[in-house]
Amino acid sequence: MKLWQLDLSQLKQIKIKDYILRFFFGGAISVIAALIALLTNGRIGGIFMAFPAILLASLTIINREDGKHKAEEDAKGAIIGALAFVITAIVLSLTLQVLPGMLALFLALVIWLLCAFGLYALSYRSGWLRVRKQQPAQTFGDRRHS
Repeated sequence: MKLWQLDLSQLKQIKIKDYILRFFFGGAISVIAALIALLTNGRIGGIFMAFPAILLASLTIINREDGKHKAEEDAKGAIIGALAFVITAIVLSLTLQVLPGMLALFLALVIWLLCAFGLYALSYRSGWLRVRKQQPAQTFGDRRHS
């Protein structure tokens, strides 16, 4: 049973406009978060820095290119990533008070890796994150009679 597979050949299929869209979303959200942090305080700005700008752009592109089903599957993976991120942020906020910065960051990285891969494996084994084969849409001339 494969939990995941890396296929770099698909990188050639990404269009330049898709990269631009991701760059625009990510940059716009980063600027907005920085402005919010300047106008209020760092904690509120930090909340907006966690906004998944790239996720929104990617899901839009996936939905357009591969359909709603594939976008839903990627969104489920993003939920797992977000949970791991929240756990990591909590650990980091607590450990920065008692450990040197680099050690706290290293510990947070280890926690993130354990949480992300652990939650992914649990979700995959439970069937919640299993990618199902999508049936191709039938066209009018392609209908088969049983």
